[in-house]
Amino acid sequence: MEKTVATVALFSGMDRELSYSVPLELDGKVWEGSMVRVPLKAFSSVGVVVGISDVSDYDQSKYKLKKLYSLVQEEPVLSGDLIKLAYWMRDYYGCSLQAVFESMIPSVVRAGKGALEAKEVFLKKLPTAEEIEKIKKRAPKQAALCEFFAQYKEPILQSALIRLAKTTPQAVDALVAKGYLDTRNRELNRAAFEDDLSSAEIISSEPHPLNAEQQTAFDDIMGDINSGKFKTRLLYGVTGSGKTEVYMRAMKEVLDAGGSCIFLVPEIALTPQTVGRLKSRLGDCGLVVWHSGLSDGQRLDAWRALARGEARVVVGARSCVFAPLKNLKLVIVDEEHDTAYKQDKNPRYNGRDIAVFRASLCGCACLLGSATPALETLYNTNAGKYEISRIRNRIDGCKMPSVFIVDMKREKVGAMLSNILCEKLAARLERGEQSILFLNRRGYSKIFECPDCGNVKECPHCSISLTWHKRENIVKCHMCGYTETAPNACPNCGSPKAKWRGHGTQKVEDVITKMFPSARIGRMDRDAMKRRDNYRKVLGDFRAGKLDILIGTQMIAKGLDFPRVTLVGVIDADISLHMPDFRAAEKTYQLIVQVAGRAGRGDGHGEVIIQTLHPEAAPIQYAKRDDMESFLEEELANRTEYSYPPAMRLVRQIFKSRNDDKLAFYTEEWAKRAEKQFGHMCQIRGPSPAPLERSEDFYRWHIWYFCTSVKPVVAEILKLRKSLPMPGVDEILDVDPMSLM
Repeated sequence: MEKTVATVALFSGMDRELSYSVPLELDGKVWEGSMVRVPLKAFSSVGVVVGISDVSDYDQSKYKLKKLYSLVQEEPVLSGDLIKLAYWMRDYYGCSLQAVFESMIPSVVRAGKGALEAKEVFLKKLPTAEEIEKIKKRAPKQAALCEFFAQYKEPILQSALIRLAKTTPQAVDALVAKGYLDTRNRELNRAAFEDDLSSAEIISSEPHPLNAEQQTAFDDIMGDINSGKFKTRLLYGVTGSGKTEVYMRAMKEVLDAGGSCIFLVPEIALTPQTVGRLKSRLGDCGLVVWHSGLSDGQRLDAWRALARGEARVVVGARSCVFAPLKNLKLVIVDEEHDTAYKQDKNPRYNGRDIAVFRASLCGCACLLGSATPALETLYNTNAGKYEISRIRNRIDGCKMPSVFIVDMKREKVGAMLSNILCEKLAARLERGEQSILFLNRRGYSKIFECPDCGNVKECPHCSISLTWHKRENIVKCHMCGYTETAPNACPNCGSPKAKWRGHGTQKVEDVITKMFPSARIGRMDRDAMKRRDNYRKVLGDFRAGKLDILIGTQMIAKGLDFPRVTLVGVIDADISLHMPDFRAAEKTYQLIVQVAGRAGRGDGHGEVIIQTLHPEAAPIQYAKRDDMESFLEEELANRTEYSYPPAMRLVRQIFKSRNDDKLAFYTEEWAKRAEKQFGHMCQIRGPSPAPLERSEDFYRWHIWYFCTSVKPVVAEILKLRKSLPMPGVDEILDVDPMSLM
């Protein structure tokens, strides 16, 4: 009888597969996707089984296969489709297989940690009233336990019992010895947001009637699902058009048929609201939450529930696209245009694109939803790769908000808030309505500039200015995290005339507090949302009407539904317009339309005030008219003229070194060799210094490769990497980059 052979991809930096024989005691327990511990030279290593066979590829007359040691987790950590996806990601993004597996498998799972168990207490028989009286005289804490179980007869964790009954473990043990109680170990499920969603977060348990456009979209989606084939559809609906209602109905149909669903959202801030809606509608489907804010225990329990098939819906940010769900039938990517789906560390994948490819491997439906679809997505619909369903009107006959553009050059010099915005804020407060103020810059002020010598306070490690955080009295680099005490005078010449210019969300909050002292104000930005539950508290308070004004960055600009909001103010609408990025116009348009869409979603008509120094800019004018078709037509023409995506594919290569001269020499040499070796396959532009020229003491240069097919170009870059090493120079490959800084 031939021994079973497992092909294992190791987590050892080797980036290759090795074959091991499976010992008899593990035969039938090791499967494709199992995580195992294996011998590697004089040590041991952990890896994933990527193949099982009866005969080794090795000539066993020359090589004797070593036996693998043990299983790290009882359940396979990867399904067959995820293993195929991992190999595709390795080749497409030019990264190691180990890096992909580490993104797919949580570190707490790779560490082999098991479920957490706790002691559960349950009632065997209840003492009589006379017996309780006798116990009370000698042991009042035991009597308190008896009285508790007289009212509560369900099993309960001992930790909760001690707290609720105001007793001790010794009292529990005594009643166990007397035969009244008994205990057993129970596996804990530390699911995030388990059962403590407030009423403010659970919107409605009743389905809303679909209007004609929603019904058509729902029928289209169900046709995709019921076809049993891979299909990708864009649900293109204006803000407030009821896309989430369509999502939930489709998910309910999938769950009723025994399937499972992935629901991707771009921001953690959207997760509580989405979870609240889904829990109210889908009931007991084993829904779990997945994002970076989870504790290790929550992440482990969520993963185990998915791997065992106990959970059939997962909601979360981009990494939940790797959830080990069984019988996957629907993948939803909400706000599919959002750049937060792009991972900024190796492997630099885009969660939206991975969702589409995973759906293709599973032969299931993928639904991309947005009010402002990405240009790449619309390009694919025009090319016939994706289907499209349109919802052009808001639900319940709600009108789109009225939009006013304010030219800040006509306001008082240095004004942060226009007169009209202040007047409309006051009117909302008087009527008891809510407002949102959006500024995509955190901190208090951005630039500390000296009028005498012209010096601007910059980070000593990065080529950007430091931001003032007034409450902490520090200046901080939002790139590397460097902080120091805020200066009182120019650090270069000592002039006391140096002053702070610009404003961030902290300054907006201070100004609004002084203008409207009775207003209840909340702020949402990365500085204010440091604790895991801060998102839920602020958004829950705002939804419950406990806050009048919500100030925030882009995390409040998308997907959130607040019926009481009738005013949105966009401060410095052109911040992103001047970024050195060919997507600057698209990102500006999307951000304005998305944040404007928070207004007027209830009974009151909404108004949007857009403050800008460039009212004539195309994205701002198109956003005012809510004319995305014209904007996209113009933008696509501009992109095509200069061969930018989506007309061409883009690979960006970033080179880093502490030595600027060495970096310049090396990148020039790289570009010459690349042009000679594979210049016929792509257009090569560069090298040149990156817009963010220095970060964390590293100088940065980049090269762009424009091509029609990514994989062959990436393969050639990897070959050149091996033949042209340079100590002291690091290199990053970014396929389909979303940021060009």
